Amino acid sequence: MSDEPKVEIGLREIYDALQGLIGIVSSHPDKIDDHEKRLRSLEYRVWTTASIGTVVAIIVSKAIPPIWS
Repeated sequence: MSDEPKVEIGLREIYDALQGLIGIVSSHPDKIDDHEKRLRSLEYRVWTTASIGTVVAIIVSKAIPPIWS
């Protein structure tokens, strides 16, 4: 066998580490919901702006006679 030091990790250490992670992650759903709301708001503004731009482009294209005619 080699003379390298060995590390033994028991189930209790793993359990304690998982409990610590659960404590950290459990506070994040509020942040995730807030982030999702902000993304939905941004998507709404982008689609609204694109729709208004489309309507304006259609109106302008109908109002201005083509140059090549």
